[in-house]
Amino acid sequence: MKRSITAWLLTVIVILLLYLGAVALFANRIHPTILSMPFLYAWYVLVPLLTPVALGLLYIYDSRHNPQNDPIHWTGGN
Repeated sequence: MKRSITAWLLTVIVILLLYLGAVALFANRIHPTILSMPFLYAWYVLVPLLTPVALGLLYIYDSRHNPQNDPIHWTGGN
C-alpha cells in the first residue's frame, strides 16, 4: 500500500513538473520544430496527450499490487 501511494505521488509530481517549468526553462526557442510547431508548443500539446497514458499505466500497476483497493471491483455495502 505504501509503495502504491509513493508511486501515485511521484507520478503526479512528475506530471506537474512537465507542465510547469522543466521545459520552459531550457526549450523556449523556435528551433527545433516538431510537425512545424516550435518545440515548446509541441511539448505543451504532447504532455496532455501523455498524461492519461501515464495515469492509466499507474492505475493498472496499482490495481495489480492492491486488488482490494480497486474501485471497479468494490461490492458496496457494509
